[in-house]
Amino acid sequence: MQGSADPRGTRGAPDAVDELDELGELDELDLQLLHALQIQPRAPWSLVGKVLGVDPVTVARRWQRMRDAGTAWVDGYLSIGHEGAVRAHVEIVTDGARLAEVSGVLADDAEIMSLKQTSGSRDLIAIVIARDLGRLVDYVSERVSRIPGVRTTRIHVITAAPWEGSMWRLRALTARQRAALQPPSPERPAVLTSLTPVDQRIAVAIGQDGRMPLTELAAVVGTSVATARRRLQLLTASRQVSLRCTVARPLSGSPVAAVYFASVPAEHLEAAAQALRTLPELRLCTITAGPYNLVLDVWLRALHDVHALETHIGRELQGLSLRIDERAVVLRTIKHVGRVLDKAGRSVRAVPMELDG
Repeated sequence: MQGSADPRGTRGAPDAVDELDELGELDELDLQLLHALQIQPRAPWSLVGKVLGVDPVTVARRWQRMRDAGTAWVDGYLSIGHEGAVRAHVEIVTDGARLAEVSGVLADDAEIMSLKQTSGSRDLIAIVIARDLGRLVDYVSERVSRIPGVRTTRIHVITAAPWEGSMWRLRALTARQRAALQPPSPERPAVLTSLTPVDQRIAVAIGQDGRMPLTELAAVVGTSVATARRRLQLLTASRQVSLRCTVARPLSGSPVAAVYFASVPAEHLEAAAQALRTLPELRLCTITAGPYNLVLDVWLRALHDVHALETHIGRELQGLSLRIDERAVVLRTIKHVGRVLDKAGRSVRAVPMELDG
């Protein structure tokens, strides 16, 4: 898909940028700093400053300003591919008058990774995490479905996530700068078959602050600094835990979000996922067991790009028989990977995902 001409053409100003007046603009150095932390979320300020050609104190100060304003943050979470948990997209239909009430209740649940209000045949789409399928069913049927105002729910179990938001980049750095920030490859692949109680506590702690200093992390999880360092390195190297730097979507240059529900023959799933990875708009690609076997989250520059991108995907993957069955515009992101957001997309507070039992 990268080698073909982009049929979407030159796109104008975004359609949904009213929030920018509240958030303020990010300058080029801010964007470079955020891109650097997307590549290496826990990079020392000395390295970031060297790569960007500025004083480490300057980048540290700029980061603190954005973090305090809720316009950018680093956090961590158990990866969607983590073997000790199951995840699902859950569609929720509510009584319209109680939508805000239902959203507020769900946003504070540790089982809710993300929560979006959308257009279309459902009011809310949540990504739910649970220890196993039984607990997933219990949570949706005994908790979500019993919230006053919830009418119906539908579960799409996630079986794989070929692409997730921690892989998305702002594209503000040069190739040389990106290479300088890449951590060295391990001599042998890290393997972690099961999580210890300390690992679980680390995952929860970095959900609050992915750049938490090791001394503080060790104190929070109740272990030595050396153990905290070693376990965090193993968790991230084995991809059991993902670290990501996130920017408020209105400031990303792509203020519009949409969800595509797609289907492709099972024998073409892997090839389709590989092709979709080349889309710069792609934020999340999940393979699901349900009426659709692909669910795509995308960030776009303008509302009309919802249809332009769909046309582009359909044309490029025509040989794989991919079909987008339904699409929905995200009207508001209420919670994003454990972060409750305000109406302008800023982080208000963290509700780290924590598995029960």
